Amino acid sequence: MDNPFKKRATEFIDEPAALISLVSHEPLKIFFDDHAGDAIFEKLVTIIGTPGSGKTTIARLIELDTLMTLMRSAGDSEVRDLISTLNDARIIQELQPNILAYRIPVGSNLRDIWELPYSDAIKSSLLRSFLQAKGVLGWLRKLEKEEVPVRSIKIDVKENMQTEANIIFADNIEKFLDFARGVEEQIFRIITALVPPSEDKLATLTNNLRYNAFDVIETISAPLFAGKPPVKLKPLIILDDAHELHQQQFADVNNWLRGRELRVARWLMTRVDAISTEKLRAALSAAQEEEKPGTTKGRDEIIALLQRTGGRTAFKKIANDISRRYIAQMSSFRRKPGTTLETFLDARPTPLTDNQLAELTQSVEKLISDNKFSPQQMGIIESSIPKTVTADQRLMLTRILISRERKRVPQTQLFFDDQNDNEEAEDDLLNVKPSLVTGADIQLMHDYGRPFYYGLDRLSDASDDNIEQFINLAGALINQIETKVIRGRTAQLDARTQHNALTERAVKTMKEWDFPRSHLVKKMIAFIAKKCVNKTLAANAPLDDGANAYGVPQSEMEHLERTYPVLRQVLHYGLAYNAISLRENYQCKRKVWCLIKLGGLPIIEHKLTFSKGGFCEGHLVDLAESIVE
Repeated sequence: MDNPFKKRATEFIDEPAALISLVSHEPLKIFFDDHAGDAIFEKLVTIIGTPGSGKTTIARLIELDTLMTLMRSAGDSEVRDLISTLNDARIIQELQPNILAYRIPVGSNLRDIWELPYSDAIKSSLLRSFLQAKGVLGWLRKLEKEEVPVRSIKIDVKENMQTEANIIFADNIEKFLDFARGVEEQIFRIITALVPPSEDKLATLTNNLRYNAFDVIETISAPLFAGKPPVKLKPLIILDDAHELHQQQFADVNNWLRGRELRVARWLMTRVDAISTEKLRAALSAAQEEEKPGTTKGRDEIIALLQRTGGRTAFKKIANDISRRYIAQMSSFRRKPGTTLETFLDARPTPLTDNQLAELTQSVEKLISDNKFSPQQMGIIESSIPKTVTADQRLMLTRILISRERKRVPQTQLFFDDQNDNEEAEDDLLNVKPSLVTGADIQLMHDYGRPFYYGLDRLSDASDDNIEQFINLAGALINQIETKVIRGRTAQLDARTQHNALTERAVKTMKEWDFPRSHLVKKMIAFIAKKCVNKTLAANAPLDDGANAYGVPQSEMEHLERTYPVLRQVLHYGLAYNAISLRENYQCKRKVWCLIKLGGLPIIEHKLTFSKGGFCEGHLVDLAESIVE
């Protein structure tokens, strides 16, 4: 296989076995664990994720051909965890599938229905019938692909639906199949006609504008295994990339699939684009507050966010597993089985040069002299610095602590408390926390170009819990590692090489952003980043490792749509494409805030911290003014 880091590998792979080899069970386990016990096969599930969050991968993984390939490989240790995860989610049980899933990618044909010269009611009926016909045909094709004879397939219908079942020939599988084909073909002809027929002529051209198979079907029974009884399968229709629908189409389909009379399982997979800002904010708030993160449960719908991966440690585990699987597919690394990306990333810092160290030493000595610090005072400061830090870190920490001591009176709030996020803790020169050491590293990066973005931990942090973003950033490192391996050199990358490669890739990726309102998103990011950089580089490092977010009073967000409609759109698309994230109802300094946090790529470009909680205070009016064209 070509370097899978150079593309969204899972979307270009047709063979189930090849797909399985690249899929990590870790993000799937987190996703399904979040929804254990939920009616994800009874209610409409709207799955929201940024590009690259894994929506399509999940959909393809639970399709029948992939499940059957997976179960045939049950003896392989590489797939045991994946099988266990799907078993816990009740997608398979005792190495038999429970679900018959078919994924319909939203393409131009579905969108084109909206452009037809018909009433909204007719267009809605055409879209619903077309989707149901494609779903029925897709389920049956999946079974045929597993060499299940069509005549042996049985459509199990709902009670008291015999009349409706007779209309679609549910008791005769061959007629049932032919009828579904006819519906799909007739509607396809209408969509693709150079001149669509008039609304008056539609009734004579189509057998049935209302094909309601989803109202009738309960389960589908098929003999999947020779010598065993037929397996009852729950049909699942997955509408992938639903954001490609027209806004009114999306609302109509969403309303239809929420219907409690439907017995087939139904999932809508969409980017944030198709979700209203208010609905998204509600889902994000629920993900942060509910007992089961990532889910907003309604009477007829479950909204599931794919952004959640279980925290920093969990995503690092995911990143390690994915890198191992991807590297295993590359011929250059065949002699290094089981290798992970972390193996090649030198985690040791690159110190300042002798000249830089001398310059920093002189600046610290001048600061001591200018402020007339006594040897006793310096002794207290120097004794508070951990012995494990490097020489350049020690000097930068000394510079920060002198600045803090200089401002100590009348101020008492000098040190950033990691537990209270943006609040500055009481002055305690004897307590230099890891976050302050990180702050010293960031100031060294700004002042002397000392590498900061290196090692798997920071690569994972930069990925924003997004697998595609991780693969994109990791690809910049893999390119250089692969070149070294091919040339027979030591493959490990030092800190500076990693830092430069990640910075270059982050800047390049942001320059290529072309999503709606992307130019305004960039202006907003520049405004927030400038404030964060100034706060981060303050001589006394008041937030330890600095800020990467803009905080506005939560009360202002309640008037966002009415008062700042353009800003609302900019925030919406920034969230949709992983440029920013939102944390609402954040309590700090006895106030309630909404934090607009920069994404991993802007953080790298502007040389900021990945730590959460540090923010610069402001107001929506200033943010709105920053994007005025």
